[in-house]
Amino acid sequence: MNQLALAARRILSIDVFRGITIFTMVFVNELAGISDVPQWMKHYPADVDGMTFVDLVFPAFLFIVGMSIPFATQARFSKGDATQDVLKHVGLRSLALIIIGVFMVNAESGYLAEAMVIPISLWTLLMFGCVLLIWSHYAKTLSPLVVNGGKILGVLGLLVLWGLYRGPDDTGMTPQWWGILGLIGWAYLIASVIYIASCHCPTPLWQLITLMGSAILLLAIFFMLDAIKGQHIPILETLAANNGNHTHAAIVLGGVILSLLFYHPGLQSFGQQHYFIFTSVVGLLAFISWEFTPISKIWATPSWTLFSVLFCCIIFGLIYWLVDVYKKQAWCKLFEPAAVNPLLVYILPYILLSSLALFGIRLRPEFFNAGVAGILWSLAFAIVIMFIGAGLTRLGFRLKL
Repeated sequence: MNQLALAARRILSIDVFRGITIFTMVFVNELAGISDVPQWMKHYPADVDGMTFVDLVFPAFLFIVGMSIPFATQARFSKGDATQDVLKHVGLRSLALIIIGVFMVNAESGYLAEAMVIPISLWTLLMFGCVLLIWSHYAKTLSPLVVNGGKILGVLGLLVLWGLYRGPDDTGMTPQWWGILGLIGWAYLIASVIYIASCHCPTPLWQLITLMGSAILLLAIFFMLDAIKGQHIPILETLAANNGNHTHAAIVLGGVILSLLFYHPGLQSFGQQHYFIFTSVVGLLAFISWEFTPISKIWATPSWTLFSVLFCCIIFGLIYWLVDVYKKQAWCKLFEPAAVNPLLVYILPYILLSSLALFGIRLRPEFFNAGVAGILWSLAFAIVIMFIGAGLTRLGFRLKL
């Protein structure tokens, strides 16, 4: 097996990229409720051919997931895990992301307030409490009884909340669109299985070729599934309705490839040359695909996918040379909590807002609901969330899937 001979260590430039992405995600999520802001600070509608920096936040997170896969996989192989054990771990992590994503989506929409047994704000708060019980990193000094008891209580809590949920016509929870975390879970699952299979390639070059070919195949699947829409073939129509999973997985694979180009010991000596070649090829494919498909995040088109990978490559390249080559690292401290504890920082705003909503409190004053004031509020809100995340991380609160 062509395993990555990488030490189990954190890469600062990857951590910084992850931290910046989470920070920006918190910022744009808060900004979504602000009116009278420039269009380039909002998501483009599905039928607009183009993308803003906001449309790059989600793919940037997918890309970072991909960059981490080789290190996480090698760490498990180094511990002596067999391939089936690694695949089991990937499956459980993906399932966790999908479950949390589905619960979060149903907390935001699809419920019938008057039919709910408890207020949706309380339901949401209890849901996040269960998530923390199940997936928190418990101190090693705690007894197995306490740890397992907390996890079991969290699972039972989610089952109860699932039963209490009421939608229109007395329906229960539905997957809807899986949520951001659910989409990440599906993409991570597909890309990880492909990467683990590629570890059997005899050389790093063949591993790269396999991964590139797989990414291109996933984008080709988009066209195939899009072509069969409306032909009334139930199984194929179900797949076509979720074709974003394929393009999302291709973005994750883009991150995997860039990570190998920079950090694989068999490729590292030519890392810069390979980086420029890969980035140039992706850019060329992006412009070619733009001739056939519009750039649309909502539709998860191949052109949006390739431009997202291109921009992520450029951003990471800048971070790499600034942080790792020129050693300009003092500014990285702001993004450290989101880098080491990303899931907790991501859900913190939802926990905060649902807690305040339970008592009928609106966090954002009316003055900050529009324009420049709203932009400044969103920026300050993201910074405060980062500091809260840093404090909780120092106190030992960590989410680990």
